[in-house]
Amino acid sequence: MPRRNALILVCLASFFLSACGVESDDSAPETPAPEAGAAPAVVASADPDGPARSGAVQTGPAGVSGADSSRKSAVPLKGLVAMNFPNVRLDRVLQGMSHPWAFEFLDADTVIVTELRGRLFRYRLDTGEGTEITGVPEVAQGYAQTGLLDVEVHPDFASNRRIYFSYVARAEPEGLQAVRTEPLAPHEGSGDGPDGAAAFMTVLSTAVIEGDRLVDLRTILAATPATWSPANFGGALEFDDQGKLYVSIGDRSERHLSQSGKRLQGKILRLNDDGSTPADNPFVGDPEVDDRIYALGVRNPQGLHFDAPSGRLFESEHGPMGGDEINLIEAGANYGWPIVTYGRNYTGEVISEATHGEGLVQPLFHFTPSIAVSPLAVYRGAQFPEWDGDLLVGALKDKHVVRLDLDGAVVRSAYPFLGTLNARVRDVKVAADGSVYVLIQFGALYRLSRTAASEPEGAGLTGADIYALACAACHDSGEAGAPTLGQQERWNTIAAQDRATIERHVLEGLRAMPERGGCYACSDAHLEAATDHMLERAGVTPAVD
Repeated sequence: MPRRNALILVCLASFFLSACGVESDDSAPETPAPEAGAAPAVVASADPDGPARSGAVQTGPAGVSGADSSRKSAVPLKGLVAMNFPNVRLDRVLQGMSHPWAFEFLDADTVIVTELRGRLFRYRLDTGEGTEITGVPEVAQGYAQTGLLDVEVHPDFASNRRIYFSYVARAEPEGLQAVRTEPLAPHEGSGDGPDGAAAFMTVLSTAVIEGDRLVDLRTILAATPATWSPANFGGALEFDDQGKLYVSIGDRSERHLSQSGKRLQGKILRLNDDGSTPADNPFVGDPEVDDRIYALGVRNPQGLHFDAPSGRLFESEHGPMGGDEINLIEAGANYGWPIVTYGRNYTGEVISEATHGEGLVQPLFHFTPSIAVSPLAVYRGAQFPEWDGDLLVGALKDKHVVRLDLDGAVVRSAYPFLGTLNARVRDVKVAADGSVYVLIQFGALYRLSRTAASEPEGAGLTGADIYALACAACHDSGEAGAPTLGQQERWNTIAAQDRATIERHVLEGLRAMPERGGCYACSDAHLEAATDHMLERAGVTPAVD
């Protein structure tokens, strides 16, 4: 059939796909990462009847799985295709970790990873080889969110090999005075230990990596007093370009503490690299506020990211039931928790009727309902220049990454993607080469990157493959009025139109149909193959001019 007619008809098909309300995110069966030494996990298969294979996945119909040339392993990253990003690949670079919490680059080829159960590992990205770093202090484990939390490297790590890490320490409960103002979420369990009582606090330590062990270990912060809750520890760590270290401390499920200047809970702290207080901190000299406090009124901030080009510090924060926040952290600012909030208590109880208050800073963006935000990053890099300055936010509950299109201090739109992983996203980082690394709680690290070029037109995929990847969502179900392939009369009507008229409508757009039908990720050969497949299955032959 003529190529031009094929292009026109498939653009029409792609319009039905884009108009039918299909979620832009990806979906695939959740597959836990295997234990170390086991065979790699299968991410997904485009053909459920085909053989399972491991390796890389790519966006667009041209994608194939890793070095394996079989198209049966191709996985469309539909969220990225919908954002007009063809030629993108997703590779699993590490696997076999046990409940990882955070990671950081030591250099371009090496990362350090914390595991919630109190272990610290160094991994080579090129070989996947992992080594446990010993000497981690005793970490409270087994109580909801207790464990080893974030890790950060000193700005001069290449010369001093110094790292910083936050964790939860268990303390003696004697003399513990705390009033439970916020019940735990259903998934957070109980703070009661085997002996019926426990008390916990967020701790920050620093040490030097010497070979495979930590030396010169120092504790530079303990958010005392210890309190009952095994949740809301915060623990995010981040250096700015002046060598100041920012530390988040959660409200420890005692929300009134976030507004208390005498307590560190519910705060963002700012320290020198030795744990001392910078002389220019905003509350220095105020007898009612701890000098280490930089900002207050936060609930459970688990992400901090300093963006050097803009000089801004961003924070991601868990709300209660609703009201996860992305905040732009400024010196001396009060972010309002719990005086204002977009969420409710887990019991359904109203925490506050107000979402705004005088002198209280509004979030840059809030997620209601909650996505259970994890750490965030500002994208700066060569591989996705279209994202420059945008925020990438992980989601635990919603199991994807969200790109927030940031225009100055305004978020213009939010795009979820990488739902293909279908796993709780624990951390997100941008590498020096501009690729994006995503750590999932099931124990794997993935790398999202731009491929150098598209596969040659039509190579490796049949019309049935293209149809399954790009058209079936609407044309198999009839969503939004799309003609199913069994509705021959409707396809007769489409095929009978004058080709010049159809071409004009598709290329210029018609009513709600966008220009070119919105089909920008497929090559002409892919479109022609898919069209041949649809026309054959519909039992029609297109009109000839």
